[in-house]
Amino acid sequence: MTIATLFADTMATMTATQIAAAASRGAGILLPIGVIEAHGPHLPTGTDAFLATQISQMTRRYASREFLVAPPFYWGINSILRDFTGSFRIRPETARLLLTDVITSLRDTSFAEILLISHHGDLQHNQMILDVVQTLQSAGHPGVRWLYAPAFPKMIERLGMTGDEPVWVKWQPPDLDQFRLTGILGVHADEFETAGMVRYFPDTVDFEALKDLPPTHLDAADLADWRSGGEAARRLTPAGYFGAPNPVDPDLWRYFDLTARAMAAAISG
Repeated sequence: MTIATLFADTMATMTATQIAAAASRGAGILLPIGVIEAHGPHLPTGTDAFLATQISQMTRRYASREFLVAPPFYWGINSILRDFTGSFRIRPETARLLLTDVITSLRDTSFAEILLISHHGDLQHNQMILDVVQTLQSAGHPGVRWLYAPAFPKMIERLGMTGDEPVWVKWQPPDLDQFRLTGILGVHADEFETAGMVRYFPDTVDFEALKDLPPTHLDAADLADWRSGGEAARRLTPAGYFGAPNPVDPDLWRYFDLTARAMAAAISG
């Protein structure tokens, strides 16, 4: 059921004839990107791929132009939780070549506009994506752009960019003040990801494990240490999550919906 859900309403469930017809109409592509990695005892290892695909599907539905959702690219880079059971180790060069091949396959079969939606915060992973997009644009493919990065626009800043570069599609993130948050620093398998998975993929959530699962109570210094991976990640997050797993706002899932609406507006003009 999980696999069927992950690939539902993507190009993987369409015939080649249907895809070719969409290309002839000038449809664009939304490409979900994530990894398969440990997400605590309560969320599936495919959380990033699930949420990236869900955000892509919602964006497609809200857009006034036609887009197809590509099958999720889930072989990204995991440099932080790579040693945790359930996490897959993909070498940067492998991920870079594979993502390039995926995008080039779409580009060479009449899809001029390919927008990337990545829901994975690993800096090496996002640097890889940036390198792929910049390389393809330099090779004459300006329609390959980055629509969604995790913690947008913070990831743009972490990549040393302003958001005005041609690799980005600009849009305004939802205001977090409209939601009730725990106030606990969270970056992985936290209240946001739990809210999204409970709303859109409840069958993949271990609710018994989630019940009374305590927050990690880590600070910014811990986050910097955690991002080095290895021993630090195991010491700081032995259960594979960083933050408060249980949301206090039952409507926190709306953050993803509002994000999709904002992105749809940005690409509908």
